[in-house]
Amino acid sequence: MPALIEKIPGGAKTLGAVLLIILIASALGLNLYRNQNEIALEVETAQAELQEMGAMVYASGTIELVEKQEIYAPSDRLVRQVNVKVGDKVSPGQIVAELEADSEALSLVDAQARLAQEEVSYQQSFAPTEAEKSIIQASYNSAWQAYQNSKNNLDRIQDLYNVGAVSLQELEQAQSLLAADQLVYLRSKKEFDTMESGPQGAEAKSLEVNLYRAQEALRLAEENLAQFIVPARLAGEVMAVEIAAGDVTTPGQHMITIGNPQQLEVHLGIGEYDAARVKKGQEVIIEAAAFPDQEFRGQVLEVSQKARINQSSQSQQVEIPVKIAVDTATPGLLPGFTADVKIITSPVENRLVVPYEALQEKDGHSWAFTIIDGKAVKKAVETGLAGDLYIEILSGLEKDELIVLNPLDTLEEGRALKPGKIAPTAKEAES
Repeated sequence: MPALIEKIPGGAKTLGAVLLIILIASALGLNLYRNQNEIALEVETAQAELQEMGAMVYASGTIELVEKQEIYAPSDRLVRQVNVKVGDKVSPGQIVAELEADSEALSLVDAQARLAQEEVSYQQSFAPTEAEKSIIQASYNSAWQAYQNSKNNLDRIQDLYNVGAVSLQELEQAQSLLAADQLVYLRSKKEFDTMESGPQGAEAKSLEVNLYRAQEALRLAEENLAQFIVPARLAGEVMAVEIAAGDVTTPGQHMITIGNPQQLEVHLGIGEYDAARVKKGQEVIIEAAAFPDQEFRGQVLEVSQKARINQSSQSQQVEIPVKIAVDTATPGLLPGFTADVKIITSPVENRLVVPYEALQEKDGHSWAFTIIDGKAVKKAVETGLAGDLYIEILSGLEKDELIVLNPLDTLEEGRALKPGKIAPTAKEAES
């Protein structure tokens, strides 16, 4: 053997290089063989499928009248007459009940008379009629003429008195007549000047204040009487009557409710988590215990921009007030009923979904593994609505694609996979 090595050109170094090349080639061939014959990993799979899915917010509230008039007794009074019964239609101003109110009625008459007087004074001062202007003009002219006549007469009597032709008594009478005529003239002139330029300064302010006070006194008298001679303040229907003629009321006692049963709302509160999903105009399904097999429809009317704290005996919860307009085309709901509502935040429609077990997430990104030609393929996905068992896929997958469930954390793209147990579809699971 040594003789053989010596005969090989290059000696031992050349032989070592040849052996190294043989070993490398053998390793490459072995790896290629192993890759071509890799044992496929068996995995549980499912198919991306279309499924009907939507989103709702659930809450409970109370049915209320949109507009109502609640009538309460202001004090202890005898009920003289009740003019309506439940179900009657009423119009604004219609008297629905009468309580004893003699003194309030007299106060109203006094207030009406005082206002009439103040209105006449104000009108005559600020805006007299043509007839009134003519009377004031004539009165002024007459007073001026009488005043001038008295002045001339006094001058004549004074001259006669100076020469002894008349007595002192006659002179004094002429002086008194002039003083009286002057007073009438000055008053008439003031009235005439006021007519020409209108009241000024303190006089104008006084007239305005007196008129305003009379108006306010009448308003208060009317409101006071309206507590006892009670009118309807809106057009609607009598919803409740809790008094009868001959009763004696107590302060704060509820007597009558007026409203429109065709205009109803559900008042409720939703949690902070749901606030961003509930919008004005969304459709609502309404259920009431009084009609267990019937659904009513509505629409979100208002979502408050201010949260409130709902305090109970055991806890407190932050909620956002919401109003829902009730579609009263289907009759039955009444004010005061408790209502369970489903606010449709996303309508039910066919959506592409996969089981939650198909997704992996990290740093806000989601992906799933599919099997293509026996190999694992990693696909980034965008998710949408979340159901109980399935989640919507907005992009990244196609219908009927085979996806891996519960993939190992070490699973890498390109790994040989063998579909094992296939999860049933949603319809199969239901059946």
